[in-house]
Amino acid sequence: MAVKVTMQDIADALGLSRNTVSKAINNTGVIADNTKELILKKAAEMGYRNYSSSISIGDQGQPVQAYQNASSGRREIAMLTCSMPGGSHFAVTTLDRMQKIFSTHGYSLVFYRVTEEELENNRLPGSLNLDSVAAIFCMELFNYDYCRMLTDLTVPILLIDSPLCIGKDPLPADVLIMENALSIHTFVRKLADQGKKSVGFVGNMNHCRSFFERGSACLSAAAICGLPPAERYSILNFPPGPAPAFLTSFASDAEQLYSALQILPELPDAFICANDFIAVNLIGCLRRMNIICPKDILLLGFDDSPEARYHAPTLSTVHIHTQVMGDLAAELLLSRIASPAREPRTTYSLTDLILRESTGNID
Repeated sequence: MAVKVTMQDIADALGLSRNTVSKAINNTGVIADNTKELILKKAAEMGYRNYSSSISIGDQGQPVQAYQNASSGRREIAMLTCSMPGGSHFAVTTLDRMQKIFSTHGYSLVFYRVTEEELENNRLPGSLNLDSVAAIFCMELFNYDYCRMLTDLTVPILLIDSPLCIGKDPLPADVLIMENALSIHTFVRKLADQGKKSVGFVGNMNHCRSFFERGSACLSAAAICGLPPAERYSILNFPPGPAPAFLTSFASDAEQLYSALQILPELPDAFICANDFIAVNLIGCLRRMNIICPKDILLLGFDDSPEARYHAPTLSTVHIHTQVMGDLAAELLLSRIASPAREPRTTYSLTDLILRESTGNID
């Protein structure tokens, strides 16, 4: 009988910790790409869980799970979106990674923009032919009824982020979402430990699941840390309505945000924003009121967009590991194609708190 190879055996062979090996094999946490590749190669060599037949090395030396190749006539994986992500949106790197993995398995990635009319009438894009589609994933598509229609199709569905389903039936689809709460709880604890007395949230919590989780984390963290109710200092309707969360829509709604700030009974010591673009907009509105960040108020964004690093002040934020998101999204879709009857899964990708100038001396 063959001796069973364990993660500890791989760790010992490479001089690494078992925890590091576990992250690479289970695709959890964040480790260097070259370390991950080294671990998976060693796992294949040692016969761990038959990795020798299930792991191949794809573009840029990245490990790629071996799933069935594209079957005849179904070689397309379709992305549906209401608004194509711009150059500074986290999705750009994620999509690039997904495209490279799909091509390894014989699939092409095709983008489809869902028009307002198609959204209102629950219709697929006119150019999409389901006979050629192996799977569909949605990005920046947060209409519950439309996503419900998609789940009724006989095609695997993945939602990258998702509509808010509070009070509605859960959507029977795989969901991939970034971890939204831990970094915010950590940040609010740091605020309380350094004597800050209040925190508020800026963002439309009904916009999507990630915005809801970020806002909920701010509100609950304030309560846990003994701060006054964060609702008192929050603007929970920005951006207004269901508009996609992009810089262009935020810029056009700047006056609405400026007005909302002025009617707050009191400004908090710190604001947490649903994403970096809201944070950048907020800094500009505060400046119009002669309130300077971080001198007068601290501010945390989310996403770690390129603007966060080059804005003045540089923006404290929460970093999303976009290539890891791409790896996870591809894995979820390919495994769903291979096993369409498995139970729907919700997968969280880890995030990291990044502190820069906009939060002053909070560390």
